[in-house]
Amino acid sequence: MRIALIVAALALAACNQQPQPKAPEGPPTPVAIDAPSGEYALDPTHSSIVVRANHFGLSHYTLRLTGLSGQLNFNAEDPAKSTVTANVASDSVQTEYVGQRDFDEELENSQWLDAAQHPSLTFTSTAIELTGSNTGRMTGDLSIRGITHPATFDVTFNQGYRQHPMGFPMALLGFSARGTIKRSDYGMTVLLPLATGGAGVSDEIEIQIETEFTQPAAPANPTQ
Repeated sequence: MRIALIVAALALAACNQQPQPKAPEGPPTPVAIDAPSGEYALDPTHSSIVVRANHFGLSHYTLRLTGLSGQLNFNAEDPAKSTVTANVASDSVQTEYVGQRDFDEELENSQWLDAAQHPSLTFTSTAIELTGSNTGRMTGDLSIRGITHPATFDVTFNQGYRQHPMGFPMALLGFSARGTIKRSDYGMTVLLPLATGGAGVSDEIEIQIETEFTQPAAPANPTQ
């Protein structure tokens, strides 16, 4: 009986113990980046934009946009204070379509990107929030067909070099980014599925970005 009373008392004490509050977590600590702060230019030969849309429920149709340029103002001490601007040529669509039609040009025309009237898609970052040691969430103004809406991308920092690993006189930064937009927000309503159901090309568009930025090495100080 004595043992039973002791066990009951311990159980009661355990039930009465209040959980200790967890200490609030601070902001993520960014990884150390061995690359200088300053202005970087997008390297179009090592960058890509892939766009995917659900195609009649059969597959996710995929295309690329290739006419890329941009600038990164990088803050190595506080990456959340960095800023990005990007420009994509509206007439740089590449698809896998094979046939008599010029399908790339059709997607560039007025029903879709309207490249003749709006030759560029642009993005200007407005805020960056760190979500992990090498990840963040970047929000900015995305303009397509002359229409601007906020867009958000989940960004991963991949690698940085103070000097190119092959010895070239430049610093490098590499990132991956993912986001989604609704094409109807930008006036692209061709083949949208009906609200009542039915086949079509999805309103939601996935955007996948791989990009590298370069900064020429600072000139050496002249010998005194």
